[in-house]
Amino acid sequence: MHVDQILVGASPGDAVTESALCIRDALRGAVQSDVYALHIDERLRGYVGRIQDYPLPEHRSASDVIIYHVSIGDPRMLDFVRHRGERAFVVYHNITPSSFFRRLDPPFADLLEQGRRLLPLVIDRAEAVFADSAFNAQELAALGRNDVIVCPPPLHLRRLLDVVPDHELVAQLPVAVPAKMAMFVGQMLPHKRPDFLIGAHHLLVANAFADARLVLAGAARNPRFAQGIRRLIAATNLETVWFTGELHDAQLAAFFRRADVFVTASEHEGFCVPIVEAFHFGVPVVARGFGAIPETAGDAAIVLPPDATARDFAEATRRMLVDADLHREMSERGRRRAEQFDADRITAQMLSGIKAAIAKPRALA
Repeated sequence: MHVDQILVGASPGDAVTESALCIRDALRGAVQSDVYALHIDERLRGYVGRIQDYPLPEHRSASDVIIYHVSIGDPRMLDFVRHRGERAFVVYHNITPSSFFRRLDPPFADLLEQGRRLLPLVIDRAEAVFADSAFNAQELAALGRNDVIVCPPPLHLRRLLDVVPDHELVAQLPVAVPAKMAMFVGQMLPHKRPDFLIGAHHLLVANAFADARLVLAGAARNPRFAQGIRRLIAATNLETVWFTGELHDAQLAAFFRRADVFVTASEHEGFCVPIVEAFHFGVPVVARGFGAIPETAGDAAIVLPPDATARDFAEATRRMLVDADLHREMSERGRRRAEQFDADRITAQMLSGIKAAIAKPRALA
């Protein structure tokens, strides 16, 4: 039996890609399983196959399964799924609202809008639908799909604990970050709101910690937006903001081990992996309550309401840095919360859901 997964794009460090690879490795204990994508980062050649090379229908049977990971729109993927004879399951990772990109990157905004328009057709084709969070499941319920199986992404979120920190960076950090350090990890994109974090940090530096540092760690996926963030840093004359660009695991491990607080002002998340990574390191979290963030964080973070201002955020960060008892309590809560996302347990949960869906009689077309 074959249970394959398909993605629009595959790249290292991407949560959707890593989730698919984790599921594939687990499935291979019982069935034949591979991952295919339309767009593949060169670093994953040999690990992920091209969708163009997917076996022809005559080499698959009606009992085989295709699992489609949905995180962006592409009509070619829908056409592929709809014209195959295998059973189709969907894993929904959420689609970022196009409004965040409309002025910055109209073609990308069009893809996101297309994904939203195609989503009802995608889930209508699927016999089983999984979602990373209840927040994602609610979106699908609004489209009439009320049988969604909620399962966090099966990722090795504690892997950075086992990574040897980058020696050069470890040696550099005491000089580059001599005092308190707030850290954000994520792609530098509009909905992540690094501009909000910079504004809050400006207030923190002006009113509480003159020598505090803000580390913005993540790939600059949109050069125009990244340049705008750099201009904002320059305009505010903040020499205490470190925009690192994309980091490898050893560098991330070094930063997490040094961080005093993890901060995120993101306005759209279907799960938010870096929050759980911070929990594993015992780094307390300050966030805003958008999307699935309250669900992922539970009671282990300071989660401000969506209408919280930069001043509110700066004050919450200050409290986390000056109140040793609060810092200790949230650190302990975070470590306990991280245990809820144990990779082996979540993977077993996902496999159980897939097996249960396979065991059901195939729905008539």
